[in-house]
Amino acid sequence: MIESKVKSLLENIISSQDLTQSEAHYFLNEVMKGNVSEIILSAFLTALKIKGETEEELTGFVLAMRENAEKPKQKFDFDFMDTCGTGGDGKGSFNVSTLSAFTLASLGVKVAKHGNRSVSSLSGSSDILQSIGYDLDRSKEDLTAEFLKTGFVFLFAQSWHPSMKYAGPVRRELGIRTFFNLIGPLSNPFAPTHQVLGVYDSSLVVPVSRILAQLGIKKSVTCHSRDGMDEFSIFAPTDYAFFDGKTTESLVFDPKVLKSLFPLKEEEVFSKSKEESSAHFFEILKGAKTSGTDLVALNAGVALFVAGKVGSISEGFEMAKEALLSKKVLEFVRETLNLSQVVSSLDK
Repeated sequence: MIESKVKSLLENIISSQDLTQSEAHYFLNEVMKGNVSEIILSAFLTALKIKGETEEELTGFVLAMRENAEKPKQKFDFDFMDTCGTGGDGKGSFNVSTLSAFTLASLGVKVAKHGNRSVSSLSGSSDILQSIGYDLDRSKEDLTAEFLKTGFVFLFAQSWHPSMKYAGPVRRELGIRTFFNLIGPLSNPFAPTHQVLGVYDSSLVVPVSRILAQLGIKKSVTCHSRDGMDEFSIFAPTDYAFFDGKTTESLVFDPKVLKSLFPLKEEEVFSKSKEESSAHFFEILKGAKTSGTDLVALNAGVALFVAGKVGSISEGFEMAKEALLSKKVLEFVRETLNLSQVVSSLDK
């Protein structure tokens, strides 16, 4: 019976028929239970990529992903943020979202950062955090306790979504971007109340904003820059959708409105190697006056605006930039997150 229904849904996708939300939910739920063969899943992912995912389908997939995730035992009675993006922009940037998350947490905005290995940056969130001594292997209870104590936690996707083991081999073998790349950032197991989410294509900005609204987010920004980044850019305008809790508005942010940008240098943002990317990351953490610092400050500033800490993105940019340049963010990483032994080596 299950196999028959799964094959029927596959046939629909091959015939370019859209699935309902409940059908999409059913299919991925069966994948997460191990009831869908790798051959069927591979065919489904390929056919769906060719057809294109609808908002209804993506919502169903996200709901299934969330239902099958590990959950924290603790209920959170406060607002908090996620800064996880889809990746996949192919720009070779350093890990902007992680530095933005550190910046927010240093300014009192609680952050549950959901992430994985690298997708488009040369170093994914988990990679860079491990390099500065962040322990990804702690129990979920310990991670929850850390979040409550420090206002920051990193949720390693592989640990919180064990059912993805059934899809992992197929994704690796296919080697193409699928809907999994999109629903991952929508599937934070802590269910944040606020989110800034960069997407790999401008056509996804509004649909993803509407999906977040359906999932119960209080406020969010989804974005894609016109120079191809899955975050706000300091080099080109960024198309974004702002959901204020009631309606979604499509807007454009032009970085020219920022008055205190350092001279624009793409080589201070984009890298050709993992080592160069890491060097940019640590320079910014140390308070360097670079375009990379401005890029982090802008994206953290967007999140400060979404969190209601400032009245505009520009105001948030200035607040975040000051925190980076004054080494307030570095102090947070060293002292509050207790990564002092590893990060102290940066000053040598």
